[in-house]
Amino acid sequence: MKILKKILFFVSFFFLYFLVKEFLQLYTYLLGINEVLAIIVIAILFLVVIYFGIIPIIQIFILPADLGPTSIISEAESLRVKRIKKLRGNKFLKENNFDFTSIDNSEDSYNKIVAKLRPECERIRKKYINQVFYSTAVSQNGFLDAILIFSSAVNLVKEIFLLYHGRVNTRELFVIAKKVYYSVLIGGSEGIEYATEELFSKLATDTAKSIPFLDKIFSSLADGYINAVLLTRISLITENYCTMIYIKKDRDLYPSPSFVFKTAKDLTTDIFNSIKVNLVRITKEKTENLAAKAFNPVMLVLDKGIKSIKDNKQINSGKNAILNGIKNLGSIFNI
Repeated sequence: MKILKKILFFVSFFFLYFLVKEFLQLYTYLLGINEVLAIIVIAILFLVVIYFGIIPIIQIFILPADLGPTSIISEAESLRVKRIKKLRGNKFLKENNFDFTSIDNSEDSYNKIVAKLRPECERIRKKYINQVFYSTAVSQNGFLDAILIFSSAVNLVKEIFLLYHGRVNTRELFVIAKKVYYSVLIGGSEGIEYATEELFSKLATDTAKSIPFLDKIFSSLADGYINAVLLTRISLITENYCTMIYIKKDRDLYPSPSFVFKTAKDLTTDIFNSIKVNLVRITKEKTENLAAKAFNPVMLVLDKGIKSIKDNKQINSGKNAILNGIKNLGSIFNI
């Protein structure tokens, strides 16, 4: 297992090469248009990383480090008692008038509390998974994808920790950070989309296959979907750290690949339904009308999906601005 981890670590440098390559492509393209524009855009992206990435990381470290399971069975009961005592002061439970009168220190009581928190955790997860799916599908640049995945993953982890009013210890935090690191590299490399294009080909009917730029649409959707899957895995691992009391081994914290894909599929159902409807609509449009929009064709099938994301009041205006900015960058710098 240690050898495998070392291999994965060195393989990550291969993905890092592609990420740097994507950044250089973006910078070179901007530089070819205007030197000042290149500096401004890179500076804006740098500020985005600080505001939506670095600052949330600092906020995570400020949280009390008292979450996480134990691998010592004799400590499980005392940890559960401690966890229940802390959850009595949970902000979300108080705001939703959770009835603590029947709650004691039993395992059943703890499960009731977790069951109350789980739907809110699911809402947080869905918000960021759909956001990453859409934004990385339209960005069409690996470096922009990496920024979006990084900022979304950090804020997703932060919101889950805030929901459970704490964070895991520093060692476990770096375990989660490593998952984010690999997700950023894989998503930012743009290479994973080739392995998933076959999945999206199932969306195409014989009529839809007549669309001239269908391959480009599916490759962009594949890119967005696999990034959503990677983020789903991070969120599930983080939630397990916050809810599990006893584990036999660290592997217990990691969900199976089938469960991760099923969860991601359930969370992105609305977007896929919108894609299928829009594919049918596109086939009825005249070819010349489609050609006029071909600078970023994936926008044609995600048209309604972004509207549902924007309508989500839980996403702040700053995030909407980033989404709009990425959409425009993807349209202008179609690389």
